[in-house]
Amino acid sequence: MIALLWLDGFRDRKADRQGSRRFRPYFSLFPCLLFLVYVYLESVFGYFDWGAMFMHAGAGMLTPGVVLEYLWNTGSTMLVILVVLLGLGALKARGTLTRGLDVALMAFFLAANPMLTRPIAAAIHTNPLHDFLSRRFVDIIALAEPQVAVASVTVAPKNLVHIFIESAERTYMNEAEFGDVMGPLLEFDRRGVSASNMVQLAYTNNSISGMVAANCGTPLLITFFTSRRYLEEHSQFLPGLTCLGDALKARGYRQNFVTGWPLSFTGQGTFYSTHGYSSLFGGPEVVAALAGRGNSFGADDAEVLDLSFGILRRAQRDGKPFSLTIAVSGGHAMDGYLTDKCIGKTGLSPQVPNILHAVKCTNMLIADFIHKAEAEGLMANTVLALQSDHLSAPSAVTDRLNKYERRNFFSLSGDGIPSRTYVGLSGTIDIFPTILDALGVPPANGQAGLGVSLLGDRPTLTQELGQGQFDGAIYAEDILVRSFWQPRPTRSATAPEAGPH
Repeated sequence: MIALLWLDGFRDRKADRQGSRRFRPYFSLFPCLLFLVYVYLESVFGYFDWGAMFMHAGAGMLTPGVVLEYLWNTGSTMLVILVVLLGLGALKARGTLTRGLDVALMAFFLAANPMLTRPIAAAIHTNPLHDFLSRRFVDIIALAEPQVAVASVTVAPKNLVHIFIESAERTYMNEAEFGDVMGPLLEFDRRGVSASNMVQLAYTNNSISGMVAANCGTPLLITFFTSRRYLEEHSQFLPGLTCLGDALKARGYRQNFVTGWPLSFTGQGTFYSTHGYSSLFGGPEVVAALAGRGNSFGADDAEVLDLSFGILRRAQRDGKPFSLTIAVSGGHAMDGYLTDKCIGKTGLSPQVPNILHAVKCTNMLIADFIHKAEAEGLMANTVLALQSDHLSAPSAVTDRLNKYERRNFFSLSGDGIPSRTYVGLSGTIDIFPTILDALGVPPANGQAGLGVSLLGDRPTLTQELGQGQFDGAIYAEDILVRSFWQPRPTRSATAPEAGPH
């Protein structure tokens, strides 16, 4: 902007000689800048979403080191933006950008910018689907009531190990295209239920929204002012929603969350603490506990899994039901975060993009974690859930991924879980009732939130509606979002200590 204002001082000198020294504003400048911001965000993240932007801004941004990495890796895009802005200024300085053309460009940039047109259109025209999801939503609040939990505990509760694998989508299983980057996880994928057609629904396309979908059976629905108030003033994240952690807390589960990111990142720590988790480790806590080196944003995957293994060992020794949720981050766009432990050990060619080395490295570390736990008997009576949190954001291999139908990765295994592939259309919202079902806490009719258990035979809502109509209903929704962010009365009953009966 400074450059454009400077160029404005050198406008046609004929105008100066005529005494016209009055500053004439650039009507198209700010709309052009907004449009280029939209182009930049689409280029870097693959989508623009006001809700996701508000969540990142209100609940916790990336660390400065990661922001600098993004800026460094998107230098070419920023250069194009700079050239466009300077070109606009040059036209103005030469007198080519007349007032009429300036106004026309302003109108064009405003009309062509989805950042503006989408919310305006939504405000003007009420979508007939705005209340559709509220009529299909199944609240499982009854499963979170302590008295219900007592009555339902008839056998030793199963434990849960749930691993969110950053951007490790099922598309990477195409060995002809990507090599064996998913190879370390194939044996676990074949042991139990594997979802081969799990799409990415609207508002489930970043880490926290993927976690909400898998834990609560709904996309992450946000209204900026309401969500910001509860995050900042009340330290609560979706307090009106009943999630997996709430149901397990009512059954006496001790719940642990470990991630390499700071707990403040997109409100992840607040989300899990709101919904029944009492033990939380973010990147700084992981590094401090292990006296590790860490990385640019917190803790690397090797450190996260090392700490998680100690938690798993102690939890099994305590003999009480537990859940352990782990979030690993090696596959994060744009270039991935390759753990030092894996350098030179992935078996991939040095010419392969670093993000593929990082994805395979993380998968190798997860496989080692599971094998070691099984060798010590730590996976006894335990359900194992492995999943990608969302599809990969733009990276060096995006064009190759886009050649195929992109799908999320989800696999669930453990005693009593059949080995089969679920081929029907599904979404990460279906993971929530599937895990409840596998833990012996089946929701009525296999439905919880907007999800349907993949262990049953009922078609999912994604399958019933098709992804296009379902996404449309999600974008239009304005009923559920209000109830999700309104806290429910605090339950006075004490959760029972679950155990064999």
